[in-house]
Amino acid sequence: MTIKLVATDMDGTFLTDEKTFDKSRFQKVYDYMLQNNVQFVSASGNQYDQLRNFFKDFPETLFVAENGALVGSHNEVFRSDVFSDDLKMRVIDLLNGLDEIQAVMCGEKSAYVLKSSTPEFIKISTFYFPTIKLVDDFKAVDDNVLKFSCNCPDDETELYMQKLADLIGPEVAIPSSGHGDIDVVRADVNKAYGLEYLSNKLNIKPEEMCAFGDGGNDLEMLRYVGHSVAMENGSPIVLKTAKYQTINNNQQGVIAHLEEIFGI
Repeated sequence: MTIKLVATDMDGTFLTDEKTFDKSRFQKVYDYMLQNNVQFVSASGNQYDQLRNFFKDFPETLFVAENGALVGSHNEVFRSDVFSDDLKMRVIDLLNGLDEIQAVMCGEKSAYVLKSSTPEFIKISTFYFPTIKLVDDFKAVDDNVLKFSCNCPDDETELYMQKLADLIGPEVAIPSSGHGDIDVVRADVNKAYGLEYLSNKLNIKPEEMCAFGDGGNDLEMLRYVGHSVAMENGSPIVLKTAKYQTINNNQQGVIAHLEEIFGI
């Protein structure tokens, strides 16, 4: 099988737990992909600006950001899929009534976090969303919303996923990357949705794609591509879903698997 596109999740997959990757080692893989017309895609729940920063030295990288709600290159947003105003307001009202959940509202212009959030949540949000503003009220923000990124008690992640799904309804999906992190996205939006857009744009078939993941928000992407790879540290459902497995993220499992399949 010829692979023409490689897509990878970031946290727990391409990045180590310290949020780094071996740039010199990846450079060799990246150069091979450029020379052989293989497209590299960062597919993540992270903010577009954050992903561009991670790959600032790799200018041909494409991005499926915000769990599929935004697709673009370093220089251009190809497509974004936003909440209706009604859905946005309903989600805000709901989140305002759940004291155990803190949230970042992710917009096309910026991300937004409430000034009333805990200092710890504001600090970690600033890392994951380098373009971010502190606001008094989400409802006062003039921006189109791509998703809501929520945090709840780690040991109650599944409980709150179900609670949000029940309260908001079928217009949204509630994927999680684990560790108390939950996203609220449009029901029709996920990483596979972003890859489908690139499939049509680049004339690359899903069976010609390779994807790596470790968490629940990677499942649709792993099911969509022909060569799906779970990280050794992936969740049980990811390990069961993917066709292949590589070593863990701290051992640069994505790069190691690409070196193997490309014979580098």
